[in-house]
This record gives sequence, structure tokens and C-alpha cells, in this order.
Amino acid sequence: MRPDLSIDLLRSFNAVAETRHFTRAATRLNCAQSAVSMQVKRLEAILGVQLFERSKRIVKLTEQGEAFRRYANRMLCLNDLTLAAFGRNALQGRVRFSATDTSMCFLPGILSRFAQSCPLVELEIRCERSWEALDSLQAGEADLALVTQACGRTGGRVVRREALVWAVARGAAVEEFDPLPLAIFGPGCIYRKAALASLDESGRRWRHAYNSESRDGLNVAVAAGLAVTIVPISALTPELRVLGPAEGFPALPEIEILLYEASSEAALAVETLARTIEETLARDKGTA
Repeated sequence: MRPDLSIDLLRSFNAVAETRHFTRAATRLNCAQSAVSMQVKRLEAILGVQLFERSKRIVKLTEQGEAFRRYANRMLCLNDLTLAAFGRNALQGRVRFSATDTSMCFLPGILSRFAQSCPLVELEIRCERSWEALDSLQAGEADLALVTQACGRTGGRVVRREALVWAVARGAAVEEFDPLPLAIFGPGCIYRKAALASLDESGRRWRHAYNSESRDGLNVAVAAGLAVTIVPISALTPELRVLGPAEGFPALPEIEILLYEASSEAALAVETLARTIEETLARDKGTA
């Protein structure tokens, strides 16, 4: 008979993974340190893998432990969310969520699904550049950050890869653009660099026509038929059309959408939103 994973085992594992210490984990769980050690050993026996590297000075997750942690968090989150849904009090609280302009096109689906499961949770949403969002996370001013550049930071996980395309207003006469007027993000954007490099390599002349730090600022110029821009394919609207090799536009690289979570112990509402983001971006891929 196949063994089941109990919630108690998962909570003990999670406490040790977060505190990196068996004694501190026992204090958090209000039990003896020996009990936590036994729970972890039992979990390792059920899984058949070593979850922690133990020494006198440090307790560190193994590679298998890091992989299992994501599953454990999901199971604990689902357990708590189920109890909240069928209890007298629905899940409440506040989640501070920072997202970039480029990733904003995914928010309607994310927020719709999150509101269905957590209607009473307050969401504080910021629109920031990738490095600003990650700075907010590090400063404790955000709980989650959905970004398109790692900016040298570790700890994020790729939740989606998205095609980047050239786009222009449907009525724009692109063949008359010479040099090509561009509406693109300002310096510091890695996709801007890739786009300009691809144009230079293809020998197409271009000029900076509209420069903005916000997608809305660029969209105004593009919608008026005054410039060409680059967008993730999911951000295309009916007013825009894609430009490709037939019009002399080189291929663009894919972008990675990364999710970062605050390093401190996450509240249930934060974990629920993080899971909703992952599931939504995975489920909706290719349907835009």
C-alpha cells in the first residue's frame, strides 16, 4: 500500500526549510526538537531521498529538498485554503504585488482566478521596472514580484516564456517608414538592446521616435500609427498587427517571466497568489 504524506510531516519539513535550524523549527511548531527530527526522517524515508544536509553549524536543503519544497508549499497552501473556504471565516489579509509593464497583460486572468478563491484579500498592485520591483521585494515593501529581467538576482523561478514580436497599428504604412520610427522602453531594458541589435544586424535603418518607461506611454504613439514597438505576443490588441520577415523585420528573442517571493515566511494569501500566478501563466500559454 502506498504511504500518504501527512500535513504534520509537511509542516515540520517546511519549518526546518525556512529556519534552517531544527531547534528554531521546533520552537515555531511548539514541540520538541527530537519530534521535528523524527518527522523529517520519516518524510525522507517515505520519499526515499535526503532532504537536508546536516552539520553542527548549518542545515541546508539538498537539491531534492529544494525540489520537494515547492510541492510541500502547494500542499500546505491547498490544505489551509480548503479549511478557510469551508470554515466560518474566509481567507483575509493583504498582499503587496509588484509587476512590470510587460507582465501586466497577464494580470486580468491572474486577478480573476485569485478573486474567486480569495475574495476578501486586499491586493496592493505596483507597476515598476524589473529592478525596481526586485528592490521593493528586497526592502520588504512587496511580497511578490513578477518581472521580465533577473537583474543579477537569484531565487526567481521562470513561470512562462513568451515570444516577443514587432507590432504596429493596423492602418500604418510601414513601407513608408525610413528610417524606422521606434517606440521602445528606455535604456536598461534588455529587450530594447536585443531589438536594436537585430535591426543593426539586418541593416535596417531606425531612429528613436518615442521613448518611455511605461507601456501606456508607448502605446499612444503606436496606436496613432506613428511608430513600431516590441511587445510580448500576449499583449497584442486587435488594433495591432505583427511585423515579420516579409516586411523586413528580424526575429526577436523570447522573454522570460520570472516570479520572485519575499524570503521571509509567506502568509497563506501570498502563497495562494503565487500559486495562482504559476497556474494561470502555465494554463493560458498559447491561448492569447
